[in-house]
Amino acid sequence: MTRTRTTTGRHRAAPRRRWVWPTALALAVAVVTGLLGSGATYALWNGTASTKASTVKSGTATITVSPLTAMNTVPLAPGASTTGTFSVKNTGSTALGMRVMTTAATVAYAETTDAAVLGEVTLKLSLVGSAADCHPGIGGYSARVASFDTGSGYLTLPTGGGGVGCVEMMLDADAPQAVSGAVVDFTLTVTGTQVAP
Repeated sequence: MTRTRTTTGRHRAAPRRRWVWPTALALAVAVVTGLLGSGATYALWNGTASTKASTVKSGTATITVSPLTAMNTVPLAPGASTTGTFSVKNTGSTALGMRVMTTAATVAYAETTDAAVLGEVTLKLSLVGSAADCHPGIGGYSARVASFDTGSGYLTLPTGGGGVGCVEMMLDADAPQAVSGAVVDFTLTVTGTQVAP
């Protein structure tokens, strides 16, 4: 049997090392790092479209209130009362929760303190169909004149809705002689607040 001998040439060049993978890896890292640092995203597809123009108008919350009719036509005696009316209308474009409160109460010509007089006077408020329906004893929300406040949402007026407020002022039946001749001036403020739909 003959053996074949493998020979290598003496002058064969040393094998070269190729740095393809490290170079490609470094290039890929550089590109990814560049993209991350830019804070942008890239897509192959991109498109935009617009809608037709549209207009949105804000609503309004508006009320009109007439002056309170005169209530001083009859002097009050203990246990007696007098009435007055005012009209209110929602002239805005949203339903409103109504609040009526005293924002001022003053006393004149009293032989005692303002607090003593105001502590003997009660206000009542109710909503009636017309001024002719307002009379003593009709009921409704009641509190002392100085602290009168129905709170928000006492009643709700829809858009275009309205009514007549009947106000009754009453002097306590056990009012002392010291409040005799006193004059009470008060201001009622009507506020409308939007009601959530």
